Amino acid sequence: MSKFTEIFVTLADLSEIHSRLFDHRPIIQAEIRCFIKEFEEKRGFREQRGLAGVNSLIIKLNDQVLPQTHESMSSNIPSVLVKLEAAKQITNRIQQREQEEDQNDRLQANRERRKAEWEAFVIEQRRKSAEVDEEHVKAVEWLKEQYVRMEKDLAKFRTF
Repeated sequence: MSKFTEIFVTLADLSEIHSRLFDHRPIIQAEIRCFIKEFEEKRGFREQRGLAGVNSLIIKLNDQVLPQTHESMSSNIPSVLVKLEAAKQITNRIQQREQEEDQNDRLQANRERRKAEWEAFVIEQRRKSAEVDEEHVKAVEWLKEQYVRMEKDLAKFRTF
């Protein structure tokens, strides 16, 4: 064999190896044929009949149910809106009452706190008043004693 023939045979072998390893077309074509056979022969026209049924149902819904639903909604929406508005007003009143109750609770708590503060203030003022009165009594006693001493001193000078 010549070198050219050997290279050609080697290239042919490489081509065959390459096609076996990397050419997946025959396998994919077999899978496609199997898939088509599954849907065309075994299942027949079930999917087509199913799609036709769904299509007829959609046509019926568009032609009959949708207009009835639209008409029903058009006739009932105003009354629903009126009821919703009434419900909204009721909830607003309830919320307002709760806010007023919360505010009244806060006001009551503030009143009680101020009352306790006032009572503490009055007690403190009474204590201070008692202290002042006690100091006053002591001062009056001291002054009386002072005057008594001064009178004794004066009495000493008168006798001379």
